[in-house]
Amino acid sequence: MTIGYRKEIDGLRAIAVVPVILFHAGFQLFSGGYIGVDIFFVISGYLITSILLDEHQHQAFSLAAFYERRARRILPALILVLACCLPFAYAILSPLDLRAFAKSLLSANIFLANVVSYQQTDYFDAASEIKPLLHLWSLSIEEQYYLVLPLLLAFLVKRGAKSVFAILLILGVTSLVYSEHVLYINERASFFFTTSRAWELLVGSLSAALVHYNYVSLQPTTHTLYLNVRQWLSALGFAMVAYPIFFYSKNTPFPGLSALVPSLGTALILLFAVPNTWVQRFLSLKPMVFVGLISYSAYLWHQPVLAFVRYRSLDSLAPLALAGLVACVMVLAYFSWRFVEQPFRDKQRFNRRQIWISAVIATIGLSTLSVYVYKKNGLPSRFDGKYSEAFYPHEFKEDNFCHFKPLFDSQNLLRCDFGDPNGKRTVFLVGDSHASALLGGLHESFKEKSIKGIRVQVLKCAHQIPGMISASVNEEKIAIAEKCSSTYDELSNLFKKHADALVLSIRWTARFAPIPGEVEEFFFNNQEGGVEFKPNISNFAQDENGVWSVGGEGKKLAVHKLLNRFTSTGKPVILVYPVPEAGWDIPRYNFNTYAKTGAVQSTVSTSYELFKRRNSFSNRTLDQFQALNLIRIKPENYFCNTYLAGRCVAQHEYVPFYYDTNHLSTAGAKPITDDIVKILQKQ
Repeated sequence: MTIGYRKEIDGLRAIAVVPVILFHAGFQLFSGGYIGVDIFFVISGYLITSILLDEHQHQAFSLAAFYERRARRILPALILVLACCLPFAYAILSPLDLRAFAKSLLSANIFLANVVSYQQTDYFDAASEIKPLLHLWSLSIEEQYYLVLPLLLAFLVKRGAKSVFAILLILGVTSLVYSEHVLYINERASFFFTTSRAWELLVGSLSAALVHYNYVSLQPTTHTLYLNVRQWLSALGFAMVAYPIFFYSKNTPFPGLSALVPSLGTALILLFAVPNTWVQRFLSLKPMVFVGLISYSAYLWHQPVLAFVRYRSLDSLAPLALAGLVACVMVLAYFSWRFVEQPFRDKQRFNRRQIWISAVIATIGLSTLSVYVYKKNGLPSRFDGKYSEAFYPHEFKEDNFCHFKPLFDSQNLLRCDFGDPNGKRTVFLVGDSHASALLGGLHESFKEKSIKGIRVQVLKCAHQIPGMISASVNEEKIAIAEKCSSTYDELSNLFKKHADALVLSIRWTARFAPIPGEVEEFFFNNQEGGVEFKPNISNFAQDENGVWSVGGEGKKLAVHKLLNRFTSTGKPVILVYPVPEAGWDIPRYNFNTYAKTGAVQSTVSTSYELFKRRNSFSNRTLDQFQALNLIRIKPENYFCNTYLAGRCVAQHEYVPFYYDTNHLSTAGAKPITDDIVKILQKQ
């Protein structure tokens, strides 16, 4: 059947885009507003597949015409937004962040933004709030999907409807299973990769096939029973879309099975919200349709507007200011829809040749600028040279340095060799990103001292401390925790056989949070304006009675079991205690201070008393474990009550000790890595 314009789909786009914008603006009522992207995925899969099936039916399919339509639909507004971001990025962003922006700009140009987003940040981290192009990951997933779909359908339609349904269904189920599986191993991969998101687009594609092959009719009916079925199924779909917008949160395991609710809800609306249904009437209201028409432009504009304003503000934005920014986004969306999107879709005004020439020139131009800015390290020459390190502290990037491979043929453990590959002694480096922050300093020192280092990465563990669980407790997570404990047993055995010492560094306090009366929140608030906006993840552990809770006893038990695994080998274990958290993202704090005052503070510090209160449980827990071969390093001894009485120093003489809110820069890690080497030499 030939598809016609359905204004209720534009209304559905409004339901998708408004919650996304309000979620990113920080309005707590829309805590699950991010699912608007999933609605877009299903709509997109439905519409594109409907067009392709219709063209095949009428023998009018053309791959060139398909990509021309995509170019007319996607590129003009996208190029406009990217071009408009450039001067603001140049004027506002620090060298470090401008370099990251350049990488994001290039990836958006070639539709690999989801891969770069995976590399750079977690979608729900505070860092995502100030990344102007983070949102383009979803556009890249759609375009990657449409590199495959037209060719796949061209192959399947010749083999009939059964082949179309069977293959699309198999691919969809496979993608969903993969998404749910990866979610508990690598949440970011599940969120950003096309392989774990394709099933949502396939839900739309399958819905289109149901209509095309007349399994579901969109024609009006006066049959009471059929009309009632449509009424209730479309209403159910609307409820399935609305529920997660208000009741999902950053802590909801997502995508995976949780994304089924809004995705299937969208499909029900597409299939059953036809004329004479309540949902169709609501979605067809003029304000809904209007917002839907400008939804693509609104989606493109909202993140840059919010991110650039947030970046310049050292303080959290008030709700009224955020509402004003949302209004600004909608105004920009209207003008880019009216004067960019619509004209470029008109084949009478711009022919195919003009579209492709313009796209190629714009893509080459933006890509060239991106590469130049990236190679020039974010153009630090824009600012006073004495502040260059304050804006761009040196950090050792594990992802760039390491090429992980199995650790002694283990299926659950990976290794990254550093230091002297022919060293006489071997040292394991174990832990989370706080261990990674030590890697650069250890690499250089180990080379000098003829020590071979092995950075160990533990797979299939949802928590860095075996025996603990994050976010929520369920049977699947308990099974993963049990598997994780077995993996650490394996690691302990390999340590005993193949290494001479082990360094353990974890962000202990955050991993414990919350503990009633001890550690209230995962993120750190230095109570002087530096608030680390992290999701408040709850961590659980099993107490002596086998009960999973947030209480401290189970967490202490889990840590002591972890330490016992390693110390029972009889080999030296160097335990790094909690690193003082800064609260501020130090390079960005420096740059924002410079932008407002023309100078950077020589020294940045936080309260030592606050550090001691927040980390009291962690320090007690680690102190209480006794073993002769356990050597303790306390970072507070280097940073707190040293440069300044009663303060923990995060920067001294314009040199940051952190490259963000809590991870040590190369300069910050140096005293710790120096002491680790001294300890190893004495063993």
